[in-house]
Amino acid sequence: MGKVCAVIVTYNRLEMLKECIDALLNQTYSLDGILIINNNSTDGTKEYLDGLVKENKKVQALHLNENIGGAGGFHIGVKEAYE
Repeated sequence: MGKVCAVIVTYNRLEMLKECIDALLNQTYSLDGILIINNNSTDGTKEYLDGLVKENKKVQALHLNENIGGAGGFHIGVKEAYE
């Protein structure tokens, strides 16, 4: 069986992002990884994710220098997760 990684794209939705990550980390089926694409958020998302990455080896974050939209974020996220 292959590995399973969740890809999350976010932009200025820190509280919703926290809920999403919490749900993924606590679901019945354990994921091999969670990759979060931060679409240049300005609401403290970067700082939160940098701390989370240090605490949890399953979580990775990629911070973009511009907001490339949901489709652009998922394109990068799926590509990174696949590699």
